[in-house]
Amino acid sequence: MKPPAHMRNHRRRSGGQRWDQHNSTRQAQILAAAVALIEENGPNVEVSIQQIAERAGLARSVVYRQFDNREDLDARVREYILDHYVAEVEALLVLDPAKTAEQMFHEVMRRVVSWAADHPHLYHFGQNGPVHGHSAGETSLTISRHRVAETLWQQFSSWTSMLAIDVEPYRPLVYGVTGLVEGIVTQYIGTPVAERPDQETIAHLLTTSAWHLFAGHAADRGYHFDRSANIAETMAKLFADAAAQQD
Repeated sequence: MKPPAHMRNHRRRSGGQRWDQHNSTRQAQILAAAVALIEENGPNVEVSIQQIAERAGLARSVVYRQFDNREDLDARVREYILDHYVAEVEALLVLDPAKTAEQMFHEVMRRVVSWAADHPHLYHFGQNGPVHGHSAGETSLTISRHRVAETLWQQFSSWTSMLAIDVEPYRPLVYGVTGLVEGIVTQYIGTPVAERPDQETIAHLLTTSAWHLFAGHAADRGYHFDRSANIAETMAKLFADAAAQQD
């Protein structure tokens, strides 16, 4: 005796969901294994499917079934690297009232520099081919620059909107800052380790560059910020000034 139709459909859907989850788990295993091998061997050393399968603890045939071809696998590896990198950076783009704006800048710059310095092989691998879900001309650097810039802009514009400050004309500068960071970090990673300054020096350079750009444009609009004031103090002053202007 067959179960009712609605129960049969539910079983098929449940089975399909379990299979999708199973495939998703295997893909994550494979991508993590590929990333580990790239870290160990470098971006210019061909890592075989067999090596990836062994590292993931799977049969080679399973790897082939999960991806269209080798190009698809590599593109998804770049996507995997990109997502993890951007997630680390975006986690720091959160307004903390107890910190100064410069401290927030510095935390982000320090994370960007340290990630690239700790994972130079992944950083270079991301530049050498397409990323899954994006056009062939885009690299992980250009995509991450866009995503981080958009997140930074959303945060910044939400803060200024509370004060009724129109910052839309300055939107291109957000992309300029992320492009500046990308260029300096790429040059830093490309410099032999023995000739590089320490990471903190580069992070400080990026921080002060971003601060001066921000403070300079703010001063042109009549806003003068104390670098030692935390976000709460700065926002309180801005709200007080806005209220005084309305009076």
